[in-house]
Amino acid sequence: MESKIDKPTSIEPTSPKESTEIVFHANYELFIVALLVLQLINSILWILVADPEQYGVLKIVGGGIGFFLLIDAFYRVYKAPRRKRYLGEFLGWMTLLGSVPVPFFCLVRLLWYVLMTRKLRRDDYGLMRRVVVEQRARSTLLAVILMAIIVVEISSLLIIKTETQSTDANIHTASDAIWWSLVTVATVGYGDKYPVTNSGRIVGVGLMLVGVSLFGVFTSFLAQWFFSPKKRLPFQKDEQSENKDQDELWARLEEIKLILEQQASANQESTTGLQERLEAIEKHLE
Repeated sequence: MESKIDKPTSIEPTSPKESTEIVFHANYELFIVALLVLQLINSILWILVADPEQYGVLKIVGGGIGFFLLIDAFYRVYKAPRRKRYLGEFLGWMTLLGSVPVPFFCLVRLLWYVLMTRKLRRDDYGLMRRVVVEQRARSTLLAVILMAIIVVEISSLLIIKTETQSTDANIHTASDAIWWSLVTVATVGYGDKYPVTNSGRIVGVGLMLVGVSLFGVFTSFLAQWFFSPKKRLPFQKDEQSENKDQDELWARLEEIKLILEQQASANQESTTGLQERLEAIEKHLE
């Protein structure tokens, strides 16, 4: 009897696509988690800060981070193979809600990361560490961007605090402070906004030193990223290689089936011959 096994058209994933991306894009996912933690800290500061201009700095930085997180969340929904399943079964709605720049909403997305990482195996955590270490250029780039955001926010808060003590100050608003921090950390220094107090100048010197260090690291690793050959991690396979492996497995399966059918046919012929000889012996004995 011939048995035919149909080749499946699709394989149902055993775990969410997003949970596997946490492994393969570990450095980026850690960057997102760090932004969410920064949003949580800003949420606490929104309650504690009394100065309206410092509150404005927190609001501008938090709004910018929230805008980026929303783009990331919508992109995840767009790239999900089954959007309704991702939003429902895989709790994708938590990534959208947790990205809204409202105080403490980031806790929802942090909870989503906790739920996703619980689906990972112990070996996956080792692979995550390998991703971060082996993709040093990308990890350093994301770390520099994160540090730049933190430095700009802290320096903006400090410059507002120090410059309000002087009547000759030209940095008065939250937008002035953020503009000054950005041009200073980038070592541009237009000169339209500058500190006039000694404490403000100390903040400026520290910001310039940090800016030179950050952009030095940024340019060196960016050059390495562009000029070094791209290496694929040993546990990563592209779609083409996976399809090739599946085709080879199916070819081997068909070969085994053919061998079994040939053996079955040979056994049947042998059995028929023995049966005929047995009948001939029985007739002879009668």
